[in-house]
Amino acid sequence: MAFVASKERKENHLHVLLIATGSVATIKAPLIIQKLLTYDRVEVEVVATGAALNFINTDQIEAAGSRIWTDSVDWSAWKKVGDPILHIELRRWADVVLVAPCSANTLAKIASGLCDNLATCILRALAPSTPTFIFPAMNTHMYEHPLTARHLDIVKDVIGYNIIGPIGKALACGDIGAMTEWSDIVQLVVTRWSLTPKESASKSPAMVAPLISVESSTTQTQTHIDLSAGVPPLEEIARDYPPMFTWDQVKDQVDSGDLAALKRHPALQQRYDKWIHQVKIVHGSVVNYLVNIRLGWGPTASRPASPGSRTEPTYADDASSLEPPESASVRPLTPSTNNGRMWFTADIAEPLVKILPNDWPYSVPPEIRHYVVWSRLPITHPRIVPAQIWDRIVQDGLWGFSGSTYKPKGSGDKSIDQLIRQAGAEVRTYVENKWPAEEYEVAWFVNPPVRIIPSLTYERK
Repeated sequence: MAFVASKERKENHLHVLLIATGSVATIKAPLIIQKLLTYDRVEVEVVATGAALNFINTDQIEAAGSRIWTDSVDWSAWKKVGDPILHIELRRWADVVLVAPCSANTLAKIASGLCDNLATCILRALAPSTPTFIFPAMNTHMYEHPLTARHLDIVKDVIGYNIIGPIGKALACGDIGAMTEWSDIVQLVVTRWSLTPKESASKSPAMVAPLISVESSTTQTQTHIDLSAGVPPLEEIARDYPPMFTWDQVKDQVDSGDLAALKRHPALQQRYDKWIHQVKIVHGSVVNYLVNIRLGWGPTASRPASPGSRTEPTYADDASSLEPPESASVRPLTPSTNNGRMWFTADIAEPLVKILPNDWPYSVPPEIRHYVVWSRLPITHPRIVPAQIWDRIVQDGLWGFSGSTYKPKGSGDKSIDQLIRQAGAEVRTYVENKWPAEEYEVAWFVNPPVRIIPSLTYERK
């Protein structure tokens, strides 16, 4: 079965991609995997180069609790444009990449920009904002070679990866110089992302430090929980949670087509997770809360029709489809028209569309605001998305920029880029109308199945 990042990623989990290369230190990979998986909400996938397979096999990785991916399966699921390509899906999936161990050969390839195997293709396609750690492992003469010093400088100073080690330790060949201790590699991840052991997590549920004020009453019900009390004001976020991304990094991340790498500060994420726990207690799900309370729309519509069917989208009119609590006010969504059009257009207006600020923003500078445009009509539709790129758009989404000189990288095919621009024309015009280019820089992204347009805006001073 093909690996697709959107299906494999788990909400509020840390996704660790471990790349093992041709060094005897690869035998430590199962230990790294096993230890990482003792922590709560951690997922690990492993990529092994051909040389790494001299030291490890599939059974060892699977026994440790993970899966191993090799060169032979990189393009195995690809038959046509829009099909998943493994090195792209894995880079979308990963929150952090560990190249442990990194051999002299792989180090040279990374520094030279080569893409001749699954591992180097992932690294070359990786978003610049994805934290990547290189753990060199080679004998002393290899490490002291003048080219190695140059390669390390390029990887650290030009590409921006973190170089950790090597350390002094006897290697298989008898020389000195080895990969950082596997336990230290695990601890680096644990510390940076504030991971909690699974046992501690089970003993200390999300409600240990409640952020929500609950009214004391003998007839206490779910509706007495004040969810707004747990949302920190923007001033507090700016003061207590330093930004992790610059505006330029945000634009690069949007242009990569992968917003998953945009993260909240770890401490803010913990507060958010606890707040979400309370939301689910009150409303059953986050969708219920958004649709019924924040938006006041009731049940959402079905996913857009495919180009092959040429059918109009259908709508849910049964309030029970979202299973809200009895106290939630539900107004079923019935078929509506947008000047006779059943899809998102630049002139769409309320009540078919609403703009909500993200109360729990990513860790970006305070002058950057994150808004989400919610639409009751499909943002993608056969009438505006050319059939040639339908699968591509549904899988990858649409994105763009306004008010800035930022140049998107594009697909490399001018005809495809023109079709993509055509598909996003309505959204682009809508965004520019709401956030004029003279006043704002905007990076926007469309997630068609969910019918949202996340927009990160930077107000010019």
